[in-house]
Amino acid sequence: MALDVARLEQELSRGLAPVYLLLAEEPLQAIEAADVIRVAARAQGFLERTVLDLTAQSDWGPFEAAVRDRSLFAERALLDLRLATGKPGKTGGDHLKAYAADPQPDLVLLLQLPRPDSAMRRAAWFKALESRAVVIHARPVPPAQLGGWIRGRLHKYGLRITDDALALLVSRVEGNLLAARQEIEKLALAGVSEIDLDVLAAATTDSARFELFALAPAALRGNVRHALRMLEGLLDEGQPEPLILWALARECRLLVQAMERKAAGAPDREAFQGSFGDGQKALRQAMSRLNLAQARALLGAAAHVDRVIKGQENGNARQGLLDLVARMAGRPLTLAEPALNPERV
Repeated sequence: MALDVARLEQELSRGLAPVYLLLAEEPLQAIEAADVIRVAARAQGFLERTVLDLTAQSDWGPFEAAVRDRSLFAERALLDLRLATGKPGKTGGDHLKAYAADPQPDLVLLLQLPRPDSAMRRAAWFKALESRAVVIHARPVPPAQLGGWIRGRLHKYGLRITDDALALLVSRVEGNLLAARQEIEKLALAGVSEIDLDVLAAATTDSARFELFALAPAALRGNVRHALRMLEGLLDEGQPEPLILWALARECRLLVQAMERKAAGAPDREAFQGSFGDGQKALRQAMSRLNLAQARALLGAAAHVDRVIKGQENGNARQGLLDLVARMAGRPLTLAEPALNPERV
């Protein structure tokens, strides 16, 4: 049975296992679980770390080298293997089965996988590793528990939050824990002990920095140069591409939903549910120059970038994000249209 992230530290206090399978369904939970395993490994003398990102098409020689060709005098090591597609192919599967049969005593394998589907669970390599591993499932926080999760994180910084500010923050991050963490870290720097709506607004609309939640509204207002400059700034600051894409795709979904509701005759309060302030103004401006088919095409473009980031399609994720922002502003950078599948983002 898979272990919840919340129980991981307790499990690690009993000592290190030879293999950890991290099922990365939710990005932040997965990032933090991997960090906890790395810290525990280092504390227990596994000072060397090798990171490999592999697929079914990869050369698995570096994995074999990391496992078999280590010096007799090498330090104990952590092998951090990321399998983004969850499909190692025959060669990779054979390597993983062989490792499961004979894990090395001076090596800890941390294998990061996407949420497993039925095909992955049936795979011989997965079953072999699962039988030797501690399995950690990095699940999303249920919507009903997100407010409590955010409040608990703020409490660690010595911060209190009013109920109405918490409700707005929950609606703004829409279940994305990476976005929630970013907002919490900004609030911790605000120099206050209690967060109300005014503090929340001030902390999340700092015009002196490139802000994640200002990017999509800038694009939807048609400010293509400004939006592209903001995106470049976010990427250069090291903001994760999946988080940037989530913020863009969220506004594209709100745009499609608002247009569909308006077409069905819904009043504004219902049509623009989920959007606030400048974000809602930007949606209205976008609706004045886009039709519903064009809005849905933006979701299709976002789905294409999502597949590129996950390694499911060839392409450049950075360029894809730049083109998506330009499309949202009405100035596409490329002529080629990606295969549209809005349901994927």
